[in-house]
Amino acid sequence: MKINRLPKEISLLIAAGEVIENPLSIIKELVENSIDANSKKIIIEILDGGKKYISITDDGDGIIPEEIELAFERHSTSKIKNKKEIYSVDTLGFRGEALSSIASISKVKCKSRIRSNNFAQEIIISHGEKIKNIKTASNYGTRIEISEIFKETPARLKFLSSTRSETSKIQNFIMGISQSYPSISFELFIDEKIKIKTNGDKDLFYLISNLYDLSKSDVIELSEKKENFEIEGLISKPQKNFGNRSRMNIFVNNRIIRNSKILFTLENAYRPFMQYSTKKFPIVSINLSVPYDFVDVNIHPQKHEVKFSDENTILSFVYNTVSKLLNEEIPANTFTSFSSTKNEISSHINEDFSQENLFEKENFSLKDSLPILRFIGQIKKSFIICEGPDGIYIIDQHAAHERILFEKYKEQSLTSEFQKLNIEKFIDLGIIMNSKIIENIEKFEELGWDLEESATGQIIVRSVPFVGIYKTKSSDISYILDLISKDLDKKNTDTPKEIISKRLACHSAVRAGDSLTNEECYKLISDLEKTESPWDPHGRPAIIKLDYDDISNQFGR
Repeated sequence: MKINRLPKEISLLIAAGEVIENPLSIIKELVENSIDANSKKIIIEILDGGKKYISITDDGDGIIPEEIELAFERHSTSKIKNKKEIYSVDTLGFRGEALSSIASISKVKCKSRIRSNNFAQEIIISHGEKIKNIKTASNYGTRIEISEIFKETPARLKFLSSTRSETSKIQNFIMGISQSYPSISFELFIDEKIKIKTNGDKDLFYLISNLYDLSKSDVIELSEKKENFEIEGLISKPQKNFGNRSRMNIFVNNRIIRNSKILFTLENAYRPFMQYSTKKFPIVSINLSVPYDFVDVNIHPQKHEVKFSDENTILSFVYNTVSKLLNEEIPANTFTSFSSTKNEISSHINEDFSQENLFEKENFSLKDSLPILRFIGQIKKSFIICEGPDGIYIIDQHAAHERILFEKYKEQSLTSEFQKLNIEKFIDLGIIMNSKIIENIEKFEELGWDLEESATGQIIVRSVPFVGIYKTKSSDISYILDLISKDLDKKNTDTPKEIISKRLACHSAVRAGDSLTNEECYKLISDLEKTESPWDPHGRPAIIKLDYDDISNQFGR
């Protein structure tokens, strides 16, 4: 097969595919350019989640008129000049790929003015082709407008998330970057309405108190220096921890990064002070200052990740600093220590007593396969024992109830046994996770929930359905919605309604350890006999059979 050199326009699209994933990618690259240009104010405007229009306006240094066209050439940059500087990058951008990548997948209008000139330079590039390059009038700084995103690559456009989801990603990024640079004023306009506005007065507490509704007594200031490392910022007190990691903001040399090891290290430092360590995560806004040659920022196309030359030293520094501060600030007897053991499900196949022996029909429908059962009793407050004509049947009460509820939710069989629990609760899961729930409000309504979006983007829960006959425990609504939002964020084959139904069934069902009355056991058996499957929604068995012949064999009969 003959090897061909790719045309320039194709190589640019390939490069753009690595750098530009969605509207957020564009905004991230342009905002970082504005920061590198010493801007004191950055204004971001988006329409339709950034899919229709994006503009970034700053008051930074601007681009020299003679170089504005060069700025859109691939690998053209003012950030590095030689090989050595690649390994000690002190700016957010450095590769010279962003502008060329953006211009290859959209229409770009860039207007820029340096302070020594009384005019600005304007260039328009449409999907890699220069339209014009002229002098014009403008304020100091740079304004870049992006439209027709992915117009000529509709396959890329098809893979973008919903407008609400793309918007929430952008909003979350601006909340993070504003904490990394509290000396810069950020304004975010979404569909012509201002959603975020920071003062740029260097006051980190004022910033996060507005973003996360925290008071001075809710946070602890962090400032520690050791040799060439320094850590500064704010962390929440354990009682103010959040339901997910969306408010854990980690910066290295003011660069937003994703580093699971640092997150886990912080969580471990908090663990002795937390009652429910598996459910809550600290609110964190900290910047790690390290020598530029100690960290490699050139390992990810979009610069989300970094690599340290000595990661263990960094992790140890973070853990010791946070742990020491928490011990000083939080009295030792403030929290009761809890020990929790997680029930792990192990897969075990018993050839004599396999669940599949229960069913002969291909569809495994219980209502067609299960014989009439005689209730014997409940054991270990977890299993219901029944006698059948061909063996002993053992029902896992949680798995069985989960299957029953899942089918009722899925089929919208909200009969009279479902009651309405009226509440009026505001829930905040963070911008991105809120959007996952709000996008699926109609699905919740189909399942009997009454939800709506508040004016500030939070979730208002007005009422939820529940089943009282089985002594269903009242679940933490915030915790359930947080789990559902994470499930919705994952890529899987289930529909949103199935995802929601599975979680609601799981957390509404009776638990192992719940004592049931005889009447409740009879009811559960009767309902299970009407279901379509012998497994719970996660694939675990709800009922197994011990065949009389196999039992006799065990006794040598």
